[in-house]
Amino acid sequence: EILHYYGISILKNTPKEKKSGLKILKRISHIRETFFGTPFDVINIPNPNNSAYSSRGLRNHTDLPYYEYAPGYQFLHCLVNNAKGGSSIAVDGFKVAQYLRVNDPKSFSILKNIPVKFGNSDYTQETLRIFYSPLINLTKDEDYNDVRFSVSQMRIMDCEPKDMEKFYKAYRKFAKLLHDNKYTLKFKLKAGDMFSFNNRRILHGRTQFNPNSGYRHLQGYYIDRDEILARLNFLKKIEL
Repeated sequence: EILHYYGISILKNTPKEKKSGLKILKRISHIRETFFGTPFDVINIPNPNNSAYSSRGLRNHTDLPYYEYAPGYQFLHCLVNNAKGGSSIAVDGFKVAQYLRVNDPKSFSILKNIPVKFGNSDYTQETLRIFYSPLINLTKDEDYNDVRFSVSQMRIMDCEPKDMEKFYKAYRKFAKLLHDNKYTLKFKLKAGDMFSFNNRRILHGRTQFNPNSGYRHLQGYYIDRDEILARLNFLKKIEL
C-alpha cells in the first residue's frame, strides 16, 4: 500500500545474495523483461552501454521512456554499498507537476500537450527504439497517469516551430524543479535494502561514487504497474 499510494518504499533486511530479489518479487507477480536482462547489475564496468553502469552521478530521470509502455515499478536491490558517495536520489514527479499546474498553468499545459521524442540506440543491440510522449500524461479524470523525463534519452524536438521556444522554456522550468532540493530525497542504501518505486511517477538519480574506495553493487528488476495493482486489489479483496 505504501508503494502504491506514495510511489516509493524501502524494504529492509532482505537477503544479500545475487538474484535473491526474485524470491521476494515473485510473491507479487512475474517480472517485466527488457533488453537489460533480469536482474540487471548496477555496477561500475568498462565501456558501459548505460551511464548507470559507471561511477558517475546520474541526473534525475525515469527509466526507459522510449518504450510505448515504460516499466511501471522498479526495484533496486542493494547487495553491497561501501564505496564513498553513491547516495540514491528520488523525486515525486507528480508533486512537481502539481506545483506547475497550480502556479504556472501555461507551462503545465505545454508539457501536457506537446510530445517529446525519446530514443535509444544501445550499441549492444541491433535496435533503434523511438517513442513520442508528452512529459506529463493525465488519466481520463485529469489525474496524473505518468511522468516521462530523461535528459539523456530525449532526442531533438520536432514540434511545430511556433511551439519550440515556449516548449523549451517550460521544459527548463520543469527540469529545474525536478532537481530542486525542495523536492529531493537523498539517502544511502545499505546492503539488504530494496529500493522500490513507481517508475512512471518517481524520478531517481544517484550521486557520484569513488570505485577505488569500495564496492557498490545493486541488482535491478521491473514489474508492470498492472501487476502491482492487480495483486493489491486481490489482497484487499476488491470486488469487480
